[in-house]
Amino acid sequence: MKDSTTKTVNRRGFLGRAGAIGATAVALPTALAACGDKSGAADEEIVGGADYEQGSAELAVQLGDEVEGINYPPDYQGPRARVLEPFGDGETEFTMLGRTIPDLDYATNYYAQHLEETTGVKVAYEPVPLGEDGVTKVNAMLSGGDLPHALMTGMGLFSVSQVAVYGQQGMFLPVDKLIDENAPHIREMFETFPQMRSQFTAPDGRMYAVPTMNDCYHCKSANVRTWYNTTWLEGVGASVPETLEEYDALMTEWDSYSGKPENSVLTVTDADTMMNLFNFFLGSFTEVSSTNLLMRNGKVTWSPTEDAYRDGMIWIQEQFAKGHFAPGTLSLTPEKLKQLGDGSDGPRFGVVSGGSQGSWTAAADMTDPESVARIMQPLPPMAGPGGVRTCDWDWYQIGSPNFVITTSCPDPVQMIRWADYQYELGLTVSMGRGEQGVGWDYSDKGSTGIDGEQAVYEVIPEGANLTNQTWWEWGPSYKSMSQRHGEAVEDGSSSIEPSLFDAGKAYEPYRISQDLKVPMLAFDMEQSAQVGELDTNLQQHLKQSFAQIATGKADFTKDADWTAYVDQFTTIGVDQLLSTYQEAYDAQS
Repeated sequence: MKDSTTKTVNRRGFLGRAGAIGATAVALPTALAACGDKSGAADEEIVGGADYEQGSAELAVQLGDEVEGINYPPDYQGPRARVLEPFGDGETEFTMLGRTIPDLDYATNYYAQHLEETTGVKVAYEPVPLGEDGVTKVNAMLSGGDLPHALMTGMGLFSVSQVAVYGQQGMFLPVDKLIDENAPHIREMFETFPQMRSQFTAPDGRMYAVPTMNDCYHCKSANVRTWYNTTWLEGVGASVPETLEEYDALMTEWDSYSGKPENSVLTVTDADTMMNLFNFFLGSFTEVSSTNLLMRNGKVTWSPTEDAYRDGMIWIQEQFAKGHFAPGTLSLTPEKLKQLGDGSDGPRFGVVSGGSQGSWTAAADMTDPESVARIMQPLPPMAGPGGVRTCDWDWYQIGSPNFVITTSCPDPVQMIRWADYQYELGLTVSMGRGEQGVGWDYSDKGSTGIDGEQAVYEVIPEGANLTNQTWWEWGPSYKSMSQRHGEAVEDGSSSIEPSLFDAGKAYEPYRISQDLKVPMLAFDMEQSAQVGELDTNLQQHLKQSFAQIATGKADFTKDADWTAYVDQFTTIGVDQLLSTYQEAYDAQS
């Protein structure tokens, strides 16, 4: 499998450390030989050379006719229903890594079989589980050099930087020319949303993974979304707090409120997401990002050392001292948090952090007005002492690198076309809802979508049992905001999507501006190694510092404690982190 043209690649341990901090967490791997490198002239005819210009090749494959009778809203931008004819040769069997969950069997899965019938492409799936077990298995696969023909890499398996480095080292094929000539659905997405091409292009100007679009409106505020208990609020006859002063008064009232369940807490979240809760409140003092990085006057900055951030930390310190913030937040597991949410006598918290209802309840029953999922409602950002009222907003959360073709693939054209078909509307919906007419169908004219516009498709409640019918979002698909909001809102629906849309609306007026956010950056191998370790250590120091002020071990009203906290960031290497980010930003912007 190795010949004189084989390039060396550095990959052992590369994947394992990346999961820690997402797109920036790429460790420097050790060198191993690549398997299946196909860098000859014939390949350049298919994938283009190093100087290939994106978008320069003409389409050799045309879009099918649009399916008639689909009701799109006037300003719809997204996948459309089209006639799809099989194109596979029926002989080549492609090997493909795919994520898996309990009860999913690719050999009998509805969507996998539907894809084979629709495309004519035979695929033998190599399943890996979600989480660390899956990372370990993929690490072993990459280290051994025995690559499948393609990999579905969604659900955080690969970061943008990992894809870029693997591609530049000769493991993954560039897909620019493949898309331009053979993927009309993907190319149509790029034309409608140019950032889907630019944001997922590597520093060398090539794209090594097909990006899935998942422009989730409500997800943009998920990192700071916080909820309040309407039952408790009504119990004390109070209004939703608009300021931190009103919040503080409400906590005092709730502390003596006799109507709350026994062993309740006032404000809480689990230890994994405690920074999300803190960032929600810090937004009442200054602009905050979940990465702790902000763009100010073209420069990447570290917000946790700013004076306004200090004011916010002092306020949080006071809330712990008053008992308004539950001390259990520092150690509470997600399972224990759900137990608080699912108490037999109602939720046992007044305010809780979570991207969705599933963060703090195992029984998100949207059909029952008395369920915890309906009792807890989104708490909008509140104004701080200086009138600041902001929240983080994930402007660049539009998708992820979800499909790569390896250098061992015998027919990259069939593989890119297999991916491309899934950017058609019917297949995108079927990926998550199973068979049309069973789990979902197109909506009638006049039905209303999540955003109040004409609905495009509807969920069939009777088809809610989707066991082994679908995939999660680990493969190719095209979920634009219009497509996501095209789901019909039905009376008695169990879907949480409408409630999350409303939650996003509650936060949007207070979102920080896009020019404050550091865009998604792809680092080269050397930069990735630096950023991964530095960011991990800096984030750890920040979390430990919050734990210290929460337990009284540090007091940030004292200059000495604050100075020691700031100096430790310098010792860890925050200046080097900012320099590396600035270098990547300047090169890519």
